[in-house]
Amino acid sequence: MPAIILHAQYAEAFENGFSATRRFLELRGAPPEEAEEIAQAAWVRGWEYRAQLRDPLLVGFWVNAIARNLYRARFRTPEPVPLEHLHDYGDSHIDVNAIELALLLDRCSGRDRALVKKSLEGYTAEEIARDSGITPTGIRVRLLRVRRLLHRRIAFA
Repeated sequence: MPAIILHAQYAEAFENGFSATRRFLELRGAPPEEAEEIAQAAWVRGWEYRAQLRDPLLVGFWVNAIARNLYRARFRTPEPVPLEHLHDYGDSHIDVNAIELALLLDRCSGRDRALVKKSLEGYTAEEIARDSGITPTGIRVRLLRVRRLLHRRIAFA
């Protein structure tokens, strides 16, 4: 059963860990202003969900995981632009790698294609598992198999 962290404990953890969370995000590529904003949001969310924290001594690590997920969520797009709409963008640069990836994914089963797309959008195995009813380990194994299959297809192309 998780132990509820007390207000004073959380406040102390925040004082000691906020700058570490900000640096953690900056090391992952977040601009300083965005890292500050996401770190604040992560510590607030940590406080809101503190009942889920299993070990109060690991609050900093837990909040960093929340911050990482918030940062990843910023890169998710609601809907990817279909390849057939590339001409709508005028004289823009065409990403050949994206086209090749789309062609490879078209040769995968629908289930595998959806799984890889979710992974590429930044969803974690845990998030994908929640939506699909499969364990996170099962998701990781499926992703590994699809990656190996795609690697073999690339090698023989």
